[in-house]
Amino acid sequence: MRRYLRRASYRLESVIEHWHLSATSRWNGAQHRIGLTGGIASGKSSVARYLQDLGVVVLDADRYAHEALKAGSQASEAVLKRYGRQVEAAPGCDIEQSSSQRKINRRELGRIVFNNQDERRWLEQTIHPVVRARFELELAKHPETSTVVLMIPLLFEADLTELVSEIWVVHCLPAQQLERLKQRDGLSTAEAEARISAQWPMSRKCEQADLLLDNCSAPIGWERQIQTRLARIIPSQRLIP
Repeated sequence: MRRYLRRASYRLESVIEHWHLSATSRWNGAQHRIGLTGGIASGKSSVARYLQDLGVVVLDADRYAHEALKAGSQASEAVLKRYGRQVEAAPGCDIEQSSSQRKINRRELGRIVFNNQDERRWLEQTIHPVVRARFELELAKHPETSTVVLMIPLLFEADLTELVSEIWVVHCLPAQQLERLKQRDGLSTAEAEARISAQWPMSRKCEQADLLLDNCSAPIGWERQIQTRLARIIPSQRLIP
């Protein structure tokens, strides 16, 4: 009976959360803002590069998060204060260069936060406001641009859906995701699985998509999808072939 009640409670919570996300306000200004997201190592960067090649402005949350932890920044100092020498890069280490200020060993920081949910949440609460503010700053530089893409891996997890008009989700098979992540970041299976499990499941993200981009095989499929969709969004703008 208890197991049944737990399952029923979980289903109810899922329904409520799905309704909440569906009802969450989206950006409705004159500028069309596409939220590009998906699971880690699903192929978001490949899609972003393709969009840039077409002449579309792409703003990158990962880049802003990386820059938020640069030596001497407020977020960097908060991380060093919390973890101390555990995450401090050795002098002369090439993880980050060109500063006499203390620098973060990002790989060691990753080991901590991807193995401790509370620490990951603390780091996200430290970084996400900085990333959001950076988006606002960068968007202000493109007031006349009709369509902008915001690549945000943690679009749902960071509750940033109100920044975008529509959501594109890049997805692939779980086995592909795991292998791509291991190869890309030089991780063990356990390390890669920890990073994947730290995000929403791919299937859950796909449920929230306005456009699904299948990256299980050759890119020609999602390239055509993007061309078709952009032609509807910005029919008067000539895209670079």
